[in-house]
Amino acid sequence: MSKFNKICFEGSGKGRIELVGSKYTFAYESQINLRKNLFELGLDFPIIGETKVDLSLNPKEVSKQISHSQLVEVLQEQVGERTDRDQIIKTIEEFFVFASDFIHYKAMGVYPPNFSTNFENEHFTLGRVTPHYNFQVDNFSENEKYFERTVLKIFLKSTSTTNPIMTLFLVPQACEK
Repeated sequence: MSKFNKICFEGSGKGRIELVGSKYTFAYESQINLRKNLFELGLDFPIIGETKVDLSLNPKEVSKQISHSQLVEVLQEQVGERTDRDQIIKTIEEFFVFASDFIHYKAMGVYPPNFSTNFENEHFTLGRVTPHYNFQVDNFSENEKYFERTVLKIFLKSTSTTNPIMTLFLVPQACEK
């Protein structure tokens, strides 16, 4: 539980999104707003500009709202006309559903019941496996107060590749918690 508590989702820092070969770097500010039941994430991309993602902490609402967010629209454009476009877009949406579920438990200070854990080589990982997806939260190199990097990844189980479809790196420079 102490390692779980060192995961930082409230603060500011730098980050990167990787999506099937494309990479986007950004600066971010984030907070968990329990009054509104939201994870608020402001992203500032060097060329694209600033975008905000308000991720509901209720995973059932996320799948309805996330497809209309500006960030997902940017990511969908990057997928282009691939033959597996629909599957990748669905995986992007599922990524945010899993992230919402995880952040909800983190905000409540309750260890997520659907996740398994592992600690090895300075990595504290949590994973959730469903029939179609493997979602992982990988935290690396903890300092005294929080992890220095948190990486959220989603893998599609039906493909032969071991590369994630989407990865979100968050490197906090200041943690509010």
